[in-house]
Amino acid sequence: MCRSVEEHICNLTAAYIHPGTFLRRSLEQHTGRFDRVTREALVVVHIGTNDVASGLSPAAIVGQMEALIDWIQHGHAEPLYVAVCSIVPRPVDNEWTVRETNRGFRQLCQQKDSCFYLPTGTLFIKKKNTDQLHESGWPPLKC
Repeated sequence: MCRSVEEHICNLTAAYIHPGTFLRRSLEQHTGRFDRVTREALVVVHIGTNDVASGLSPAAIVGQMEALIDWIQHGHAEPLYVAVCSIVPRPVDNEWTVRETNRGFRQLCQQKDSCFYLPTGTLFIKKKNTDQLHESGWPPLKC
């Protein structure tokens, strides 16, 4: 879903795409990349679908997301904004878990500084394609 994102977003500094990963693995392996950010930035986090499929509870998934956000934002003099994308429901996922996880993500973002919730799941379901998101009121992604 996010492959080749760097071709669609103007002024993108970096894109780290790790299909098939989990929140815990990202927290353990990939957070060091954010130590290199030295100015104000926006980090878009689209992760958690595999955690839902693994059977984790919504509370556990939201707790791991909070730890990831805290690590991303830790120690930066300039604001490091984090946008948390909603989980996109799939037919194989438990609907209640997806709904409660997204509710938890929304509440978490309301409680944290410089954190925003993006209800992207609704747009993906309606449009079935990331290239058509701008038709729903989002700005065009192509430069």
